[in-house]
Amino acid sequence: MSLLKIKNNYQNKVESKFIEPKVHNIINHNSESLKEVNNSKHNLMIGEGVTINGNIKSDNEVIIQGSVEGDIQCNSITIDNSGNLKGKIKAENMTVKGKVEGEININNLLEIKSKGNASGKIFYGGIQIDEEGKLAGEINFKDSNNKQDEFKDWKSL
Repeated sequence: MSLLKIKNNYQNKVESKFIEPKVHNIINHNSESLKEVNNSKHNLMIGEGVTINGNIKSDNEVIIQGSVEGDIQCNSITIDNSGNLKGKIKAENMTVKGKVEGEININNLLEIKSKGNASGKIFYGGIQIDEEGKLAGEINFKDSNNKQDEFKDWKSL
């Protein structure tokens, strides 16, 4: 009986280094320039080829170029051409260039660009659909003066 010896082909170590970004000193230390640095908004971008399953909550803009399956609550959301989103979305503004499906609640402007596709149960404050943009599903205007029960199912008596 012969014994088989496995050879390790990965003898060289692979090292990766994290390079911290350099922070430039602020030459003028007055309150205006410090306020501008502290109030800068940071966006979240899900890059092309990235797939995320889970929920996202952000106070700023979320840009999706990859695929997301989950709930998103943010100020503004953009689904780029390669983007694909499936889930519950709650935002002030939304721009759709790719594909979004689910329960969509947009307080202000829902903007669907020429190759954009939005489907599902949709509440919007304002809407703009470019030529060749697609919108399908249960679509409801959201009157800011009249509070609606978003995403509540009708119950029979």
